[in-house]
Amino acid sequence: MEIDAVKLGFSLVGIILLLFLPPYLDGIARRVRARLQYRRGPPLSQTWYDLQKLFALPSVRPTASTLFTWAPYLALASSISAALLLPYGNVIPVNFGFNLVVFFYVVVMVSVFLILAGLSVQNAFSHIGSSREMQIVLTVEPLIAILYGVLAYNAGSLSISEIVRNLHPTPSVLLTYAILAYALYVESGFVPFDVAEAEQEVIGGPLGEYSGRLLGVFYYAIYIKRFALLWFFVSLLTLPWLGPIDTAVKAALVLALQFLLTIAFYPIIAALEATNARLRVDHIVKMNVRMFFAGLVVLAMAFMGW
Repeated sequence: MEIDAVKLGFSLVGIILLLFLPPYLDGIARRVRARLQYRRGPPLSQTWYDLQKLFALPSVRPTASTLFTWAPYLALASSISAALLLPYGNVIPVNFGFNLVVFFYVVVMVSVFLILAGLSVQNAFSHIGSSREMQIVLTVEPLIAILYGVLAYNAGSLSISEIVRNLHPTPSVLLTYAILAYALYVESGFVPFDVAEAEQEVIGGPLGEYSGRLLGVFYYAIYIKRFALLWFFVSLLTLPWLGPIDTAVKAALVLALQFLLTIAFYPIIAALEATNARLRVDHIVKMNVRMFFAGLVVLAMAFMGW
């Protein structure tokens, strides 16, 4: 069987990015937040140092539930699977039909395993955190499904590779971009939408009983999930409007553009986190419901050809 060296090379670059870049992105956010608060801040590698320390520590297991032990690894597998479904340049490491649907579900599974992990222990704070995460998931995921539907309808496909090639700049697509930015931000659990973990209030929420290696794996899964959602959004911003990517050189330039935009978005995210207070969960639910109805309007516009 002949191996396409170019596709293999871009796939390897994508795998390296999804495994090593997310903690550095969190390091960028921590540094920006510190500077906005007139602090020097930690080095960019600090998140990696924290993860390495957690990976080296044993985990205290407060329950005999197998789910408590396996939930972090299942969440990590889900987040890595989501990142592998995305384009790096013009190559998607795991590419098949209808993979937009698979991307939607594997991203959701990270939140599902987070919820189940919190419910697997006898801790009121963990249960509260899981309940909050569930409320956010149940209100933001229908919105994301509608927005993905608009993109798929516009491009005529449920394949991510076809969507980024065939998307057309209609008013409904432009509105979808704006609402999708909000929805993916909520899905990522950034401030002010981090009510599930709310350390000062519910002591880490679903992760309150986790420690050591298992806690590190869960954090790593969340960082990769955030990277996957942002990379997906950046890919939608770049690939549909650059024309055919028919050479390795152009694909490399596109990959570099995706990388730079991903890096550029994180200081913006950090600034939003540093300048906003955490919302109450009922406020978040109301906002998500309003955006859901806005998404229905955009979907109707797409069906009318706008």
